[in-house]
Amino acid sequence: MATLKQAKQQLRRLIQQKLAQYGQDQLQNESQQVINQLVQLPAYKQAQHVSIYINMDKGELQTYMLIKDAWKNGKTVYVPRCVGQNDMQMVRLEGQDDLDSLPRNKWGIPEPATDRAAVDPLLLDFIVVPGVAFDREGNRCGHGRGYYDRYLAKATNAFTCAVCLSDQVLDQVPADEHDKKPDIILAPLGILYKN
Repeated sequence: MATLKQAKQQLRRLIQQKLAQYGQDQLQNESQQVINQLVQLPAYKQAQHVSIYINMDKGELQTYMLIKDAWKNGKTVYVPRCVGQNDMQMVRLEGQDDLDSLPRNKWGIPEPATDRAAVDPLLLDFIVVPGVAFDREGNRCGHGRGYYDRYLAKATNAFTCAVCLSDQVLDQVPADEHDKKPDIILAPLGILYKN
């Protein structure tokens, strides 16, 4: 029988293969469907300090339109920065020019430079959580480094909203006690899970 770690690795490979088949139109349409739901959440409407991940170019729900919506609605936006093998911080994004000029990390994702100050996790009141796979029980399989699980344990004041594409929804996702369940999971067809 496969260990939990092996099961998650197999799952990540399977989902990555499925998402590699997404065309740009499907990716944009599904992303827009999820974001349309997210911006209607009372927790998002009330939030002032919002953390939003910057998406990879392919195979991940697109977040640039959400970042723009947050700015348009007067919210302060923070984006992740990975530090070493185990730590993640959130750094304030100052505007479109700042977003456009961020250097890319080893995964090719724009990320604030290390000389910029990180925010206290307790300041955040809404966090958009990425992942690889999700189920209706609130289980989430991330990319395997545990960055978000560790960060969410510190950001105890934040409402957590995981977002996913259709092919990231499964009947069951392997999980253990270290895997943090978000407050809500949104998929293109609606709410997948709500705590």
